[in-house]
Amino acid sequence: MSSEVNANLRQQGSYGILREYQIVNGRNIRIAIGNKARHKIFNVPMLALAEKSKTHLHIAWAWFWLAISGVIAIPLYLYLKTLLDLKAHILDYAILAGLLMAAIIGFSMLILNFSRKRIFFTAYSRVPLFDILIGKPDQQTYKAFLNTFETCMQTTRSEWKLKDEQQIAGEIRMLRRLANEGVIAQKAYEEAKDSLFAMSNKTAKAAE
Repeated sequence: MSSEVNANLRQQGSYGILREYQIVNGRNIRIAIGNKARHKIFNVPMLALAEKSKTHLHIAWAWFWLAISGVIAIPLYLYLKTLLDLKAHILDYAILAGLLMAAIIGFSMLILNFSRKRIFFTAYSRVPLFDILIGKPDQQTYKAFLNTFETCMQTTRSEWKLKDEQQIAGEIRMLRRLANEGVIAQKAYEEAKDSLFAMSNKTAKAAE
């Protein structure tokens, strides 16, 4: 069966990591993340996704604390020098320059790695599968892709009216595949599987 790419979105994430999303045959989304050395590609059926995604604010906390530490350390160092009545030394300038550089680097990397993400979950177990950077590479390209994505998802849901037990079974199979591919953690799969089996049994009893 030939594959038709309905829409394509390329983004650059933190530390220059490339992301590419393709809507294939109007029913699946293919995600490729990484560089040539470490490249991960996986597919997710649109039917397996929850109707609503979640917006998440991503802050690079390591860089945040580096910046704050540099800012706090400079006046603290000067205060201790004054408190202890220590004479100025050439080494002081090197220390202050290092602290100032740490603050500048921290704030610079914090700004560069600041982002908003739209996270997509599975429909029943709510396992996060992938995220898309909001407004990247530009607002127009991002919105065009998202509109196509939402249109294809609505069309797929209207064409494939599956029962709850069928969708639950399909979600279990998909999560097992993604766990084997290293996309999600094995622990996340095991927890989701237990939850989905409980839902399946409840649905089966309700249908009796």
